[in-house]
Amino acid sequence: MESMMSNVFFCDAHSRMGNGLLRKLRKIVNTGLVGVVTTDDLVAVKVHWGEAGNLAYLRPPYARLLVDHVHEAGGRAFVTDTNVLYRAARHDAIGNLGAAAANGFTAETVGAPLIVADGLTGRDGVDVEVDVGTRVKTARVASAIHTADALLVLSHVKGHLLFGYGGTLKNLGMGCCTPAGKHVLHQDLNPTVAVDKCVGCRKCGMVCPTDAITYQEPPPGHLVGKRVAAIDDDRCIGCGECVAACPEEAIPVNWETAQAPLLEKTAEYAWAAASGKEGKVGFVNVIMDVVPDCDCMDCTNPAVVPNLGFLVSTDPVAIDQAAVDLVNEAPVLPGAPLKSEPANGDTIHKLYGRDYRGLLAHAERIGLGSRKYQLVKM
Repeated sequence: MESMMSNVFFCDAHSRMGNGLLRKLRKIVNTGLVGVVTTDDLVAVKVHWGEAGNLAYLRPPYARLLVDHVHEAGGRAFVTDTNVLYRAARHDAIGNLGAAAANGFTAETVGAPLIVADGLTGRDGVDVEVDVGTRVKTARVASAIHTADALLVLSHVKGHLLFGYGGTLKNLGMGCCTPAGKHVLHQDLNPTVAVDKCVGCRKCGMVCPTDAITYQEPPPGHLVGKRVAAIDDDRCIGCGECVAACPEEAIPVNWETAQAPLLEKTAEYAWAAASGKEGKVGFVNVIMDVVPDCDCMDCTNPAVVPNLGFLVSTDPVAIDQAAVDLVNEAPVLPGAPLKSEPANGDTIHKLYGRDYRGLLAHAERIGLGSRKYQLVKM
């Protein structure tokens, strides 16, 4: 069955007195997201407020614009992000909100409360059945995002070390799930214990849903001397709760995951995050400061292409395809850290040699959206 063409609204990055970038963005938001928010809706405005030290993350006024859009439509907004899997400030809600404030995100600057969608320790999630899944049968979606009436996803277009490309689909799939869900996306094998790091605190066993974790005598010379964790592969379901719970990183994530499973599972998690909100999800891609790396990084490298503008759509696949096309059609800036010249016109692929297109293809295949789009320039 041939997929339909979706509208993607676009305005470029040029501005002048009286018609600044936020005013231009507001126009395409008001045009492209009509009807997504209705009276009394509880609306999650999903952002990525950035790691400390990163300077490419989307600034608070972008989130404020979407909050104002929600309020003008009669809804009630909250600005949200989720806890991360790795050990950093954003691993729990206290550190996460501290990082947000350090980067300028407060209730005063964005005009709405800030809520960490998966709770204090990242375990506040809802299991969503993925009916279309080939890689994932159940996705663990952050509860505040799942239970919201509507969802607006604000995404920064950039490169990514593992995905190759980061935009709406990654923000919707990876960004809307709990740390345990993030582990499922990254890990192709069941977790294992690095016994030299295990201190026998037993926090992993407390969260294991299948009692797959036991404790055995430590190896000779173990510094702590307590019984250390062991995972029974026959009972383990790979949920990742133990990875998220371990304070010593003794159950590590395999960051070098295979590309195809990572992309396809992320597409299916994106489907889960949008599930139950048909017609109630809208997307904004900001193609500014198109740097090589995710906003999770604590550093910022030079941009790869010039600032290009903004995209708005209700189709997460179409908006990412449009962003990819615009970036790949743009001139490469001097000093851009490409592995080689993009002779095939694919600048994004040349950042890390990652074929990101599988994410778009699988998202379209499972019915999340269409790669065919009409670019409506405003």
